[in-house]
Amino acid sequence: MLQYKDVLSYFGNFHESWAIHCLCVANLSQSIAKTINGCDDKFAYWYGLVHDIGRSTERSHKEPRYHCVDGYIILQNLGFHNLKWAPLTHSFPDLNNLSLVPGYYNPLWDPDVKNKNKIPIQGLWDVFIPANLKSHEETIYDTIVCLADLMSAGNKVVSIEERLAYAKARYGESPKDEQILTAINKKIDLIESLSSQKLNKIAGLEDIK
Repeated sequence: MLQYKDVLSYFGNFHESWAIHCLCVANLSQSIAKTINGCDDKFAYWYGLVHDIGRSTERSHKEPRYHCVDGYIILQNLGFHNLKWAPLTHSFPDLNNLSLVPGYYNPLWDPDVKNKNKIPIQGLWDVFIPANLKSHEETIYDTIVCLADLMSAGNKVVSIEERLAYAKARYGESPKDEQILTAINKKIDLIESLSSQKLNKIAGLEDIK
């Protein structure tokens, strides 16, 4: 019988920064889920914990963007078909437009870009995520972990505004910045409508929004 604890070996002793970040996301995901009727807060915890499990691989250490693919593969191979989606969905505020990623823009995933056949494919990562997400129906846990990830910097919970400012400073502006913010705000509105609490309050932050 599968046990969630079977994935813990991939996190070592939770000394690496990525693993510490996963703990922060897991705890915040659980806190958010506890405010929503019908949500399984324990499942939300594990869904948040495994979102970056792919960073444990050698390939993802060399090329971080592969952590989404590697995380999915790890969890699928372990038989955790209920958890395997978290690595693929956590970076995307809108699963219908994968070009809306804070800190990264991929024209291959942009529905507004024409003549995609002329854009060089950089590797498996470019096709793996959209190909596999076609069979996934977004859940409340995808929304929770996406927001919890945006609000977790290392072992510290920060506002989404802070994280977006950091992404812009590090990676530069995206042609989709306004759409990214709109997509994030839709997720925030959904969580707040279901929980009847402001997201920042749930996270223990001042109520900015």
